[in-house]
Amino acid sequence: MDPPTGVELADRLEHLLSAPTPGVSGDELRGLHDLLATSSPIEVADELSAEVRRRGLPRDGLRRLGRQLAEHGTHRAPVKIGLVLLGLGGDVRDRELLLLLGTLDELTLYAAVALHRSQPDGDRAVHALAQRVAGWGRIQSVRTLRDTTDPGVKAWLLREGFRNAIMDEYLAHLAATTGDLHGALSHLHVDTALLNGCGGILAAMAVGQGGPAPGLADYAHAVTVLHRYADLAQAGTPAIGMLLDLISITMFIRHPPQELPWTSAEIEGLTARYEGLLHEPRWQALVLDHLDGPGRPDFHLALRPAEILHLNPTARLLAHLETGPSLLDPSWGHALRHSHRRHVAHILDLAERRLATTPRPERDHALLLFAHFLRRHPEHGWPLLRSALTTSTPEAHRTALTTLAQWPADSLPQEAADHLRAAQG
Repeated sequence: MDPPTGVELADRLEHLLSAPTPGVSGDELRGLHDLLATSSPIEVADELSAEVRRRGLPRDGLRRLGRQLAEHGTHRAPVKIGLVLLGLGGDVRDRELLLLLGTLDELTLYAAVALHRSQPDGDRAVHALAQRVAGWGRIQSVRTLRDTTDPGVKAWLLREGFRNAIMDEYLAHLAATTGDLHGALSHLHVDTALLNGCGGILAAMAVGQGGPAPGLADYAHAVTVLHRYADLAQAGTPAIGMLLDLISITMFIRHPPQELPWTSAEIEGLTARYEGLLHEPRWQALVLDHLDGPGRPDFHLALRPAEILHLNPTARLLAHLETGPSLLDPSWGHALRHSHRRHVAHILDLAERRLATTPRPERDHALLLFAHFLRRHPEHGWPLLRSALTTSTPEAHRTALTTLAQWPADSLPQEAADHLRAAQG
């Protein structure tokens, strides 16, 4: 049977809500629930909403059904449609339920739309939800705020609302435009949070050019804002986060992924400005000071800047790995990608020792990462690959086999060759 369309679902709702006696029986609710379980909410939500509005179905009935489905649904599709109905018939009484369910990434989009439609302060309600989520939920809820004019929400977008656990590139351009980054920077005083947010937004648009959202070349005020940020960064207190943003922006200006819609004079001016800013002595001092603290949890943040500024971090990096950071610390990957081959055996020995005391979930993830890193290091790391093949997740197992298949056949230990032959079967 084909999934029901939005019109067919509206027909069922209209039938249930037009009964002469108020309320929906348990059998009718179960029937609706089972029908919705066969639907595709993302495909029918807009059509269903339009049909419900066109037919003028009673808000109180929609709210009642929406609450029942959202609170008691045993399948994700009925719960999602319940949230759609709350967006059509809900009110302030449903705010906390929508905020609660919206913290689940799979439901955030539906809850955000419902909050925006049903609450008298829709933008603030969605803002409250966006602050509770970090991954795709943050992206979806912030996208719901695309047309906000609320000053507080706009200020939040520029300072932290664009940041998320997936990629800041998804929201950077939206934050710059909706949040009015150009206007915010026109004030004489720019607070530290706005300065940091500005750098993060510009860097994300630079890195993400040609990616999942508009980038720096698509931002109408890019040249003006880039010059203003350079002024602020030059006068600001040096910090690793600021340096990382400056590097991303400078790399974009050096090697843009597409032709820039700026004049030659604008490009030359920005190039001179950012190259000069990036090579100020204070940044080298900052990076070296940061790397002189092996064991600090943010040690890895200075590794890329060290490479860009032609500082050799190897000795400090090895000292950091000796402190036994989590195997998920990015320093391990950096070490295996950039260290001289004479250091690889020592790095892997440290990793093997750390693996012995690493709890299972972290261990499995780490083995997946190391199985990938070891593709460039034939003859090294077989004990880690063996662990990935015998005691880890299927994904780590597959990655380890792929790594072994890419190693030269004469570099494989006998046991590794046996594993590979058995897999190729």
